[in-house]
Amino acid sequence: MEIAYKNKKILINLILGIVWILISCGYFFGTGGSRWKSYAAIILGISYLVLAAYDYFYKYITITDQQIRVNVFPRKKININEITSASYYADDYTFKSSGTTIRILRSQIAAKDLPKFETFFKELSSKLKTTDP
Repeated sequence: MEIAYKNKKILINLILGIVWILISCGYFFGTGGSRWKSYAAIILGISYLVLAAYDYFYKYITITDQQIRVNVFPRKKININEITSASYYADDYTFKSSGTTIRILRSQIAAKDLPKFETFFKELSSKLKTTDP
């Protein structure tokens, strides 16, 4: 199961990338001044565009039968059979194992994928509660 980012985050990165590239064109074709500003703005614009493409193609969360993987930099993953607790507090879903803690922000999850994730979270929480002594 793949859970996507909200479109707002992707659109903001896309718009910032386009704006920085337009600014760099202004620096590049403008008169005088140093060239480092234009190259820095181009690099910044391309970075935002790459980030938007990465967020679009690699979804926020990937859940398989064996693990939960959060596709942020650096990638975080936790094996489902090693999870000792799952909690929700203040817009954060937290999954803990003996050596790893993963936090997932509810505000970053796309509205169409939120019910799927909440169902998964409730099933995992109830499973963990029944296995606790």
